[in-house]
Amino acid sequence: METSKFTPLGFSDLTSDEAFVVSVFRHWQSCGTTCREAETSLSDMLQHDRLHHGLLSLFDLFATLPDQHGRRFKNDSSLLSPVEEALLDEIGAFDTRPKPCVKAFQQVLDEAGTTVRPASEIPRSGYDQLVEIIDRKASKVFEMLYPGFWEAGGYQT
Repeated sequence: METSKFTPLGFSDLTSDEAFVVSVFRHWQSCGTTCREAETSLSDMLQHDRLHHGLLSLFDLFATLPDQHGRRFKNDSSLLSPVEEALLDEIGAFDTRPKPCVKAFQQVLDEAGTTVRPASEIPRSGYDQLVEIIDRKASKVFEMLYPGFWEAGGYQT
């Protein structure tokens, strides 16, 4: 049985540019009350980034993905959602007729000397999943040992 099909993709499996794309998408989904507010925020925040001139193409691509208009709470998980994996697949695909927004962003990546791999081609280490499992269990043990610690304001010096 091949475990990679069952192991979630995590941030530690990604290159910095792949992580950039997923992080921009998460911010786009969770920042502000509308997509436009998020896009303005991202454009301002990333104005000096080498991939800044590809943001409009990314925003156009985001609008084509499932759940594109759902405003969400910030996703702090280091594991990628199926929509985020679909985003990497779309950008990294070697489609001979990609969507114009995908083609434009691929050109920006090419000019920057980088690429984004499809999710299916990224080796899945399982590291991020393991860390999240350990963190959840440690949190449960801590809560059992110190009930109400966080509600009481945590550690006070």
